[in-house]
Amino acid sequence: MKVLIEFEGAPGGASYDAVWIIDTPENRAWFERQVGRIDANSAVFKDGSDPLAIIWNVFEHHPNWAEILVRGAALTPAIEGAVRPDASASSEGPAEFRLTRP
Repeated sequence: MKVLIEFEGAPGGASYDAVWIIDTPENRAWFERQVGRIDANSAVFKDGSDPLAIIWNVFEHHPNWAEILVRGAALTPAIEGAVRPDASASSEGPAEFRLTRP
């Protein structure tokens, strides 16, 4: 299962099985149009949410995840250390990173 965690704008690009997105009017409207297309455990979360807390929620709600793309948040040493040994982390840029199963 591929999961997108989006801390900035609306989801776009590749398709994902589950999506966790920041709560904006545009994102909420997009999310509501996706019912039945994305995993039922997908979610909209509050602005200012801690990236690590959202990652833990994704781990809990999607135990069969294979890849998680986080956009709009930086990979920090604290996040990288906290997800081990459950995930390998790689930076995709200053505000984007990917978690994969080891």
